[in-house]
Amino acid sequence: MRLGIVSYYVRGSEYEPKTEDHALRLDESRSVVERLLDFLDERGVEAVVNEEAAVVIESDGVPVSEMGDIADVVLTVGGDGTVLRTLSHMHDPVPILPVNTGRVGFLAGATPDDALDKVAEILNGYEVERRERIAVEVDGETLPPALNETVIVTSRPAKIMEFDVFHGGELVESIRSDGVVVATPTGSTAYSMSAGGPIVEPCVKSRLVVPLAPFRMQVAPWVLGSDRRTTVVPTRVGKPATVVVDGDEYVEVGRGDEVGFTRAENDALFVDTGETFFEKVRNKLS
Repeated sequence: MRLGIVSYYVRGSEYEPKTEDHALRLDESRSVVERLLDFLDERGVEAVVNEEAAVVIESDGVPVSEMGDIADVVLTVGGDGTVLRTLSHMHDPVPILPVNTGRVGFLAGATPDDALDKVAEILNGYEVERRERIAVEVDGETLPPALNETVIVTSRPAKIMEFDVFHGGELVESIRSDGVVVATPTGSTAYSMSAGGPIVEPCVKSRLVVPLAPFRMQVAPWVLGSDRRTTVVPTRVGKPATVVVDGDEYVEVGRGDEVGFTRAENDALFVDTGETFFEKVRNKLS
């Protein structure tokens, strides 16, 4: 078995900490990466690291986009953003075990304290949990798939937008709002929830459409089937908007541009650590 280790934000890289607390988390990420490498080396397990982490530990690294071709399991060290960024670079993902050195870490399956125990379990076999991703297109241009959500938001603050939302080719609703969140069930506990959307169990094959600060009080979130195409079209002249995929990919759109959403060809895969979705909600969101 060969394991990949991905950590973008470690102390010693070009990434500079923003606060003292942030610096401590970067130090912790580096410590976890080094302990994982020592642990695997002692057991004769081959490991590869991403290029950003390799610079810090003075080792050879590989692009994250190639991890799926050379690793059986990828360990991400960081917060949920590290997980999302890693998956955005993997068209056909291998199973991931996120080790949380961030804040909430809702996607995480391990902590710095139990990471080595979790990896030891993986070496003896593991089960996989599948999570739907959303394929995103802007006027035919393919963007990286989203595990959590895609947000279409006004490019200028405090400027209301108008959107037409279609599902399966039929108009669902015309919305006046600051933006729209299109989320997976996995993303229902992220930005979508903050915007007033429902929490959806990940096994439900669905897609959420949640308006941001709608003009009318009667506008409610939609839970749509993920088996059909959802399209969001900005309709107001002179009001530019930005499409943001999992907080990492940005594309400008304008009136009449079609932002299309379908189920991605390849799901995200997570190592099943035994913690249920409802346990995560109770433990991390309460």
